[in-house]
Amino acid sequence: MNRKPIIVFALATGVAVAALAGVSHHRAAIIGRAILQALRTPTSAASRAADSSKAEPAGSAPATAAATTAAQAIEVPAGTTLTVRLGEKLGSKISQVGQSFSATLDQDVVVDGQTVIAAGASVNGEVAFARPGGALVAGPNLQIKLTSVSVKNADLAVVTSIRSFGPTVKGKKKVGRIIRGALNRGSNGCTFTASPEICEDLIHMAAGKEKEILLAEQSAYSFTLRQPLEIR
Repeated sequence: MNRKPIIVFALATGVAVAALAGVSHHRAAIIGRAILQALRTPTSAASRAADSSKAEPAGSAPATAAATTAAQAIEVPAGTTLTVRLGEKLGSKISQVGQSFSATLDQDVVVDGQTVIAAGASVNGEVAFARPGGALVAGPNLQIKLTSVSVKNADLAVVTSIRSFGPTVKGKKKVGRIIRGALNRGSNGCTFTASPEICEDLIHMAAGKEKEILLAEQSAYSFTLRQPLEIR
């Protein structure tokens, strides 16, 4: 609203009243200035209110911050290699399925030339499978995977490949039956195979003397991310 006509009218009225009351020109001028000042003050307040109404909406600042945070999120793609060093010994005989273990990241994880997880970060893993040696039909085997990595003081869940350790013997069930049958029939030495070395190894397997799988503390192993990892 244009307040100028109101100000002029009020000022003129005040001076006229002062003149009719016999007030001197000097006092009339003082009264006029006082009226003018009084009328200007509300105008300033109104201007401030109008200016504040033009300010940025209250909800826009958090929205902008959220958008900035989302833009800063980094994705470590599936297929990325995580190389870790074990913080403890693991083995086909000494470890149990579901057992957790600690490790540390041995190499930086780099995305687009930027290190997103520095070497030395804490890593957790789990024993997915453990079986001691001694049975011909199932030799010693150990399988482990990673479950989380610490980034910015937060443990982020990861899904990785499973590393399997243990000998692979094709047709092991059939070999086991042959060896047990030969031993039960009183065969001695290595008469049931053309290779004495293979025979000795298989006899040790039949007797439960197969070497157990043992992963030493501080030994390094690599795993592959199966799903992307988002870092905020």
